Amino acid sequence: MVKSLVSVPFGAALALALSGHAMGQSAPSVNLYGAPGLIDMPSAESHPDAQISGTFSHFKTATKVTLGFQFTDRLSGNFRFADLDGWVINGTTEDRSFDLQYRILNETDVMPAVAIGLRDFTGNGAFGAEYIVATKSVHPKVKVTAGLGWGRLSNSSTVRTSVNPQGGVPTTRHWFDGPVGVFGGIEWITPVKGLTVKAEYSSDKYTREVAAGALNRKNPFNFGVEYKTKSNVSIGAYYLHGTEFGLRFSAGLNPKRPPSTGSMERAPLPVMARPANYDRSTEWASAGNYNRKSQKQFAQLLKDQGLQIEALALNGTSAELRLRNKTYNASAQAIGRAARVMAFVLPHSVETFVITPMVGGIPASSVVIRRSDLEALEHDVDGTEKIMQRAVFADAGALPGHGETVQDLYPKLSWSIAPYANLSLFDGSGPLRASAGIRASADYYVAPGLSFSGSLTQRVFGNQKSEVPPPSGLPRVRTDRALYRQQGQSAIERLTADYLFKPAPNMFGRVSVGYLESMFGGVSAELLWKPANQNWGLGAELNYVKQRDFNQLFGFQNYDVTTGHVSAYWQVSQGMSAQLDMGRYLAGDWGATLSVDRVFANGWRMGAFATLTDATYAQYGRGSFAKGFRLSVPLSWGIGTPNRKSYGIELNTLARDGGARLNIENRLFGLVSEYHRPELENSWARFWR
Repeated sequence: MVKSLVSVPFGAALALALSGHAMGQSAPSVNLYGAPGLIDMPSAESHPDAQISGTFSHFKTATKVTLGFQFTDRLSGNFRFADLDGWVINGTTEDRSFDLQYRILNETDVMPAVAIGLRDFTGNGAFGAEYIVATKSVHPKVKVTAGLGWGRLSNSSTVRTSVNPQGGVPTTRHWFDGPVGVFGGIEWITPVKGLTVKAEYSSDKYTREVAAGALNRKNPFNFGVEYKTKSNVSIGAYYLHGTEFGLRFSAGLNPKRPPSTGSMERAPLPVMARPANYDRSTEWASAGNYNRKSQKQFAQLLKDQGLQIEALALNGTSAELRLRNKTYNASAQAIGRAARVMAFVLPHSVETFVITPMVGGIPASSVVIRRSDLEALEHDVDGTEKIMQRAVFADAGALPGHGETVQDLYPKLSWSIAPYANLSLFDGSGPLRASAGIRASADYYVAPGLSFSGSLTQRVFGNQKSEVPPPSGLPRVRTDRALYRQQGQSAIERLTADYLFKPAPNMFGRVSVGYLESMFGGVSAELLWKPANQNWGLGAELNYVKQRDFNQLFGFQNYDVTTGHVSAYWQVSQGMSAQLDMGRYLAGDWGATLSVDRVFANGWRMGAFATLTDATYAQYGRGSFAKGFRLSVPLSWGIGTPNRKSYGIELNTLARDGGARLNIENRLFGLVSEYHRPELENSWARFWR
């Protein structure tokens, strides 16, 4: 197991290290738990906002792999997989755990930074602890840390027992309860560039490990030396408890700081300002073929900008452009470039620009911009904020009667053949399992909103098929995934007919029929109410599905279920969103899922979710209920050119049957919300780019 653990973090850390100079702001040193700290003990420091870190650490009693997330400037979290050596917790040598730390006070000239933390607060309790810690720089090169600890950090020989032997349940009745320990230490940044020396007094007695004979702990003192490269990759070596040696390797990246500076995208058109005495005549609008001629100009200029015209409606003083954004994950950038194309093409009498992004053949919203504002604010110091304040965001109705759709848009076939990779992180069979192969995908667009889509996969290599299905007290809607991977080497991943429509103002609808995902097929229907100018919306989804054969071809198994949810969506603040789904899940259990996501202007998404249902902890199995972290990484962030592709990674404690939902490609909120005011505001800084 240790060998597999070593291969995971070093591969991940190497990938992180490749983007090293993207870190920018210097991160604090990291402890053996993958969190800011001394050696074993925590500190009150925080990583730079939004940072994602990966850490591998090993000493005699445990090998740990930790992924860290700085959710906000003050709040951080860690997700950890540990392989225990020489001792067990609840009958197993594998442990998964979550940590949270919140910085209460910032450091000042007089006062230290102060933080409060929970370590392993929902796991089996192998590393369970709570603490309050303070850190102060007493010299530009010297930091001092001191804190109070409970649980493992209490300096007590009492072993804290888990609330639930299956783990996964917050141990709230134990938090900050019982004996209290004192810990502390010092960190010295030496004159040798990148080299730091540490010493600490540890309040962790390693009671379980000592009792099992896995560790001989002579004293509470730990010493270490660490080296950090310019790119914030760091290595540490430690002498622990007077008897043992330990190692740590850490690396990280920050979504706010791309690996390449600058941009390789094509420059936008300048705004073609009208002269002061421009011609206000609208006689051109009566020409019968003017719309068609304008479409040709728009088509070429928008193509140069990575956009595509779908329809155009012109009259003497206003124009509506319906377009497809094929390039920019910052949707405001697509709006800004389209507006400048309109200023370049349209006659001077057209004052009102209506830009309507189209998604799957349906209008997502309409952004209304006055041409005179565009002309006046292009070079204004506060032009970005002012154009946002003056723009109008509205529901998009049907194309006006005088509008014309571009010919030859439908029907249309698009296809691709590309490599794929699937990852299973920290599941019940180990820290990392992966498979890779070739995926062939095709989409046939019959008419606006109506399409047929599918994808075929051919697995070439991987170890996901060797996963061991865990025990379950529920219908096996997800825990048999290893069987799908074993028997589905050549598979129909998805094959659906989809119809998207707008049944009423501010309403969106979807109907999908076919093989909806790799494990289930059937029919799915959805409605979404989401005004374009509003920061919240409501939705409902209903599905009837049957479980597919393990070979993922055309057959079905006997299990079928009606599942669905009502959903509430809320843009909490700029860059922060929440979603609550309530209903019936694939295993027939009823409950709710709460998701919170941090959304960045450059397309990154970082979030956490938790699902509670009426399935008992015993039925669910290890982990007790569904929860985890998720990331979505835009390709454009890494390559420095606009691209709408992104890659999602979900870090689930254990992939179980309870709280499982269908994996549907085109749920409505994700399709249309990026063109509504709350998300456009998030990326509006790129309007003039």
